[in-house]
Amino acid sequence: MVQIPPFPNMISISRIVLSPVMFMIAEKKSMLFLLLLIIGFTDVLDGYIARKLNKETMIGAWLDSIADFVFFISFIVYSVWFESEYITGLKYYIIAIIVIKLFSVITGFIKYRQPGLLHTIGNKITGIIIYLGLCIFVLFRSTVIVEIGLSISILSSLEELFILLFGKSYKPNIKGIWKIKHLRTV
Repeated sequence: MVQIPPFPNMISISRIVLSPVMFMIAEKKSMLFLLLLIIGFTDVLDGYIARKLNKETMIGAWLDSIADFVFFISFIVYSVWFESEYITGLKYYIIAIIVIKLFSVITGFIKYRQPGLLHTIGNKITGIIIYLGLCIFVLFRSTVIVEIGLSISILSSLEELFILLFGKSYKPNIKGIWKIKHLRTV
């Protein structure tokens, strides 16, 4: 018998499926705006429902991270293909984030045998600001909010890496660096 995954996981899976849709509707800005709103809303909704229904799982945390990653990569590729003239000034932010996140993933695999992707408050704030910035960008072609979100993303990515490097155990839902009870010394 096929077991249906918990509802919050289905929401995360919907983000994975919806993210590449932006390529199909790239020229329809109002539909792209609506898609970004839906993806952003479901990004907040899956974790909220999981906590309220007491259905938080390692698989759910993993799916949420994968959905975030798929969206991020999809939007970078979309931006390069369809909006390259607007993102030229953002490339250094994006490269820095990719490098830091790559170090986090590698650190997680080496140290904990898990991808080093955490759901810190900083990463959640970053997500909200970037989704808002992307919606504003699609409507008005302004990258100011996106730049603010990417700047915060660099800081939250560094926090995530620091937690992975100096924490004693893998806690994907850790709120922030202040929650590390005992720092492991190098």
